[in-house]
Amino acid sequence: MFRVVLGIVFFVTSATLIAASTFLGQQSSLGEILGNLGTEIFGILVTIALVDWFLEKRRRQDRGRELAWGILHGVEHAVWVWQGGPRQLGTNELLGIISGIRSQNDLEPFTEGLILNVGLQARSILQRELSALKSLPGLPEILRDLVSLATIRDLPTSTRIRTIAEILEASVTGLARVLGQPTDRMPSGLIWYKDATPEGQDERYRQAWSIGLSQAVGTLATGSRAGPRSVPTPEPFAPE
Repeated sequence: MFRVVLGIVFFVTSATLIAASTFLGQQSSLGEILGNLGTEIFGILVTIALVDWFLEKRRRQDRGRELAWGILHGVEHAVWVWQGGPRQLGTNELLGIISGIRSQNDLEPFTEGLILNVGLQARSILQRELSALKSLPGLPEILRDLVSLATIRDLPTSTRIRTIAEILEASVTGLARVLGQPTDRMPSGLIWYKDATPEGQDERYRQAWSIGLSQAVGTLATGSRAGPRSVPTPEPFAPE
């Protein structure tokens, strides 16, 4: 708001000085001084507007990348709990794991909840941060595809797993392009620690939940030393 008011003041001042210069005539010394001063102020106004536009564009792009990384990490976490693999995944490994998803793979309720939450997160970002998303070409469309994951419980059982895998693969490929990450898919057979069994999913989910709980406790302890602070305690996903 302050920048808008300042811009209006500069513009009115510049216009007034130029108008006064025109009224007095360029032949008079005062008219020439006022004309030059008005022109200089207008030039400053244009420069400030261009710099402000550039900085705002850069800020939106940075925010868009931050949101894209957040949603990519959400997908990575859900796929890791579901399919296994290394705990830290590059986009090429992530695409390789997704390509290895089979229709007969089990999808435990808590894993389904993680995938569903990715769709809900994408929907929330689209509603709140559309201007930041539009600063990166293609990012809004990627998140609109991910929103489909919020309705996976309505998909037919026969095509459910395949549809989820297709949405994940297309979205991760798009996010990788936006973020400048590798899009070459690693062969699924070369990725270690893959395990899509219900037991494997349960173990990884509990492991991730324990890590989240430890981090929350650590944050709570830090907050206690700094003063009273309210820190929510994470709860495991409760399947319907």
